[in-house]
Amino acid sequence: MKRNSSIDLMKSCAIFFVISVHFLLNSGFYDMTIHSTLAIFWIGIITILITCVPLFLVATGFLMNRKELSAQYVLGIVPVIISYIGISLLVWGVLSLVGKGSDFSTAINGIFDYSTDSYSWYVEMYLGLYLFIPLLNIIWNYKKENKKLSFIYCLYRKFANILTLFIK
Repeated sequence: MKRNSSIDLMKSCAIFFVISVHFLLNSGFYDMTIHSTLAIFWIGIITILITCVPLFLVATGFLMNRKELSAQYVLGIVPVIISYIGISLLVWGVLSLVGKGSDFSTAINGIFDYSTDSYSWYVEMYLGLYLFIPLLNIIWNYKKENKKLSFIYCLYRKFANILTLFIK
């Protein structure tokens, strides 16, 4: 596949947006009361900046539009899982050393419910997306007529409804 500079630009913007969102989070901006036109302007900027994760999702979807379900594809997620477990245990260990960590069994349970590390939600989302992409590609390529989008939307709604049964 030929390199697409639009994807690079989109990812660069998304990286800048992530840094900006976290800067504003740690600067206390989200706790401020809106009293001026300038604050309303910044709310508009935040509305744009908060698109950082969806931009990465769009780029990932575009780049993975030819992926097919195979054993090799599924095994490609193993390094991500190993990294996630290692980083989660490392974070737990550092927090335990400074007296802010939980006991080991809570940390192990936290690995499975994505709560050991505060950024684990992203890994959970990535794993679901990674495993769901080949199915979406099969559906997309199977339905060649104009009903493609409505079919995917209906499937998404069914999938989302099923997921709500399992959310705590």
